[in-house]
Amino acid sequence: MYHYTESGLSNVFLKNGVTVEIVDGEEYTSIDDINGLNSAIAQAIVNTNKPLAHDEFKFLRIELNISQKILATRFGVDEQTIARYEKGQTKIPRTTDAALRALYMESQEKNNPVSYFLDLLADTQAEEAASIIRLEEIEDHWKKVAD
Repeated sequence: MYHYTESGLSNVFLKNGVTVEIVDGEEYTSIDDINGLNSAIAQAIVNTNKPLAHDEFKFLRIELNISQKILATRFGVDEQTIARYEKGQTKIPRTTDAALRALYMESQEKNNPVSYFLDLLADTQAEEAASIIRLEEIEDHWKKVAD
């Protein structure tokens, strides 16, 4: 059994679909269909009747491919509130739990406005990150020129 700690969840163990190889004394692990695996894990989390644990909340947010900032804006809370939910420092309200589950479920339906919206958010986040990197490169260039 392989303890799939890379998921961020402490209770996921894989019986199959995992290849562990040792190359030059280093252990390398590959997981077959990791996207399908993560989707199945998320589906199992969403379908449970117990409240979301902090690590499950974070797992679903990451599966949605949205930042804490965007999720905070969507839920009308501060970004630090989302961070505290994910660290287990603040109890996740039932309404927030239900909203995250619903958001995940809607994101899985193809040709759904929510899925389209989440794709746009992911693209926007990537563009923002790229523009920040470009700005930093430009600033570094001009600092070197000035020196």
